Amino acid sequence: MFTFAEKKTAQEQLLARFKWRKVEVPRSWRPKRSGASLVGFYAGRTTKHGAFGQYDVILVLVPGDGAYMVSGTKLIQLVDAAMIDTGHPIQIVYMGEKDLGDDKRMKEFEVHVAEGDPLDTGTMPEIRS
Repeated sequence: MFTFAEKKTAQEQLLARFKWRKVEVPRSWRPKRSGASLVGFYAGRTTKHGAFGQYDVILVLVPGDGAYMVSGTKLIQLVDAAMIDTGHPIQIVYMGEKDLGDDKRMKEFEVHVAEGDPLDTGTMPEIRS
């Protein structure tokens, strides 16, 4: 069992050992006009819970602007088809909405990925919000 002083020393050592950065919540990217684009580094995929149930989002780190979440069925399919890894440069272009009938619409996207290997997570630029 640690004493209070030992716990405090262990925490101080941990704080001194690493460089720390504040974590910010990713913002949602909700483009309004066709042709709008988001360019950055692919940071993975996560599942969110919303009013209509679960849905997946793509995380994109944009240097100088922060982290963004982007959702859309077609977008998820395109990123899956690209088979890219974390750190890969990615451009997402919003193409507008497609009418599916029965008062349903679907967001349309284009996904462009850079040729070559992704950046190693240790060499990715620092993202500031």
